Amino acid sequence: MLDAGRGFTSTAVTFDSVAAASGITRGGIIYHFRSREDLIGAIHLYLAQRWEQQLEAACGKPAADATESERLIAYVRVATTSATRAELLMLLESPHSEHQRVWSDVIERWIPSHDTPTVGAPSSRMLALLAADGLWVNDAIGSNRIPPAERQDAAEQIVSLIHDASGSAR
Repeated sequence: MLDAGRGFTSTAVTFDSVAAASGITRGGIIYHFRSREDLIGAIHLYLAQRWEQQLEAACGKPAADATESERLIAYVRVATTSATRAELLMLLESPHSEHQRVWSDVIERWIPSHDTPTVGAPSSRMLALLAADGLWVNDAIGSNRIPPAERQDAAEQIVSLIHDASGSAR
């Protein structure tokens, strides 16, 4: 289909660009996707499903079978893999569009929102989420690339915060 490592954004997605990137003919792309919007929707769905598969692999089980701490730890560990430019741009372009739902469904399964606002100091859960998100986008937006071993160490330090907050064994 689409090599997610390439720098596609929804504005750059055309039948011709996808055909060139995938090695499928333009006619083959059009056969499967009736419109450019259908194609863009399929790319969003593909990337979101791939992300959820990574979360399940990191957790060792589906979100429905995992505790909140296990889901959060899986989220942190998946964040050690840098976002591709395509993943980041597609995710950033999804809010306020018909494509937001595929991303928010994954996020809600893995990181359920808390209805009670936190007053005062941020919770360990919130700090872990912010740190994991920052780790994930670091390579895509920053010039200070973190070597893989240091990314792993940072993720495990974030996981330690989660264990400390939940009182669970390491």
